Amino acid sequence: MIPQEKMTVTEMILMSYLVDISAWLKGQKRINQEMIHLTKGDLLEILKTDFESMWTDETVDYLSELSIAIGTLEEVSEAQFQELKVSILSWEPTKE
Repeated sequence: MIPQEKMTVTEMILMSYLVDISAWLKGQKRINQEMIHLTKGDLLEILKTDFESMWTDETVDYLSELSIAIGTLEEVSEAQFQELKVSILSWEPTKE
Protein backbone atom coordinates (compact mmCIF):
# COMPACT_ATOMS: atom_id res chain seq x y z
CA MET A 1 0.00 0.00 0.00
CA ILE A 2 1.38 3.36 -1.02
CA PRO A 3 1.11 6.10 1.63
CA GLN A 4 -1.33 8.91 0.82
CA GLU A 5 1.44 11.54 0.97
CA LYS A 6 3.33 9.76 -1.82
CA MET A 7 0.16 9.39 -3.88
CA THR A 8 -0.60 13.10 -3.53
CA VAL A 9 2.90 14.04 -4.69
CA THR A 10 2.61 11.58 -7.57
CA GLU A 11 -0.77 12.97 -8.61
CA MET A 12 0.59 16.52 -8.65
CA ILE A 13 3.63 15.52 -10.72
CA LEU A 14 1.52 13.53 -13.18
CA MET A 15 -0.96 16.36 -13.43
CA SER A 16 1.83 18.66 -14.63
CA TYR A 17 2.48 16.24 -17.51
CA LEU A 18 -1.16 15.47 -18.36
CA VAL A 19 -2.57 19.01 -18.44
CA ASP A 20 -1.33 22.45 -19.41
CA ILE A 21 -0.66 23.98 -15.99
CA SER A 22 -0.58 27.57 -17.24
CA ALA A 23 -4.09 27.15 -18.67
CA TRP A 24 -5.18 25.31 -15.51
CA LEU A 25 -4.15 28.25 -13.34
CA LYS A 26 -6.39 30.45 -15.52
CA GLY A 27 -9.34 28.13 -14.88
CA GLN A 28 -9.09 26.32 -18.22
CA LYS A 29 -8.62 22.60 -18.67
CA ARG A 30 -6.32 21.85 -21.58
CA ILE A 31 -5.27 18.19 -21.77
CA ASN A 32 -1.88 17.25 -23.22
CA GLN A 33 -3.08 14.82 -25.89
CA GLU A 34 0.37 13.30 -26.42
CA MET A 35 0.77 12.37 -22.77
CA ILE A 36 -2.65 10.87 -22.07
CA HIS A 37 -2.04 7.95 -24.41
CA LEU A 38 1.26 6.88 -22.85
CA THR A 39 1.70 3.67 -20.91
CA LYS A 40 3.17 3.63 -17.44
CA GLY A 41 6.52 2.54 -18.88
CA ASP A 42 6.54 5.32 -21.46
CA LEU A 43 5.76 8.00 -18.88
CA LEU A 44 8.30 6.56 -16.46
CA GLU A 45 11.00 6.94 -19.12
CA ILE A 46 10.03 10.59 -19.62
CA LEU A 47 10.07 11.25 -15.87
CA LYS A 48 13.47 9.59 -15.49
CA THR A 49 14.90 11.55 -18.43
CA ASP A 50 13.53 14.79 -16.98
CA PHE A 51 15.01 13.91 -13.59
CA GLU A 52 18.47 13.42 -15.10
CA SER A 53 18.33 16.55 -17.27
CA MET A 54 16.97 18.93 -14.61
CA TRP A 55 19.62 18.48 -11.92
CA THR A 56 20.65 21.89 -10.51
CA ASP A 57 20.75 23.30 -6.99
CA GLU A 58 17.56 25.24 -7.73
CA THR A 59 15.56 22.14 -8.63
CA VAL A 60 16.34 19.97 -5.59
CA ASP A 61 12.82 20.26 -4.10
CA TYR A 62 11.11 19.50 -7.40
CA LEU A 63 13.47 16.62 -8.11
CA SER A 64 12.70 15.17 -4.70
CA GLU A 65 9.01 15.14 -5.61
CA LEU A 66 9.78 13.80 -9.08
CA SER A 67 11.78 10.99 -7.46
CA ILE A 68 8.79 10.13 -5.26
CA ALA A 69 6.55 10.00 -8.34
CA ILE A 70 9.00 7.75 -10.17
CA GLY A 71 9.20 5.39 -7.20
CA THR A 72 5.43 5.31 -6.82
CA LEU A 73 4.87 4.55 -10.50
CA GLU A 74 7.41 1.76 -10.33
CA GLU A 75 5.30 0.18 -7.56
CA VAL A 76 1.88 0.35 -9.24
CA SER A 77 0.56 -1.90 -11.98
CA GLU A 78 -0.34 -0.65 -15.44
CA ALA A 79 -4.04 -0.94 -14.51
CA GLN A 80 -3.51 1.13 -11.36
CA PHE A 81 -1.60 3.70 -13.39
CA GLN A 82 -4.44 3.96 -15.90
CA GLU A 83 -6.95 4.43 -13.06
CA LEU A 84 -4.77 7.15 -11.58
CA LYS A 85 -4.55 8.88 -14.96
CA VAL A 86 -8.34 8.77 -15.42
CA SER A 87 -8.82 10.17 -11.92
CA ILE A 88 -6.44 13.08 -12.58
CA LEU A 89 -8.06 13.81 -15.93
CA SER A 90 -11.47 14.02 -14.22
CA TRP A 91 -10.32 16.98 -12.10
CA GLU A 92 -11.58 20.43 -13.03
CA PRO A 93 -9.79 23.71 -12.39
CA THR A 94 -11.38 26.12 -10.00
CA LYS A 95 -12.31 29.55 -11.23
CA GLU A 96 -11.63 32.39 -8.88
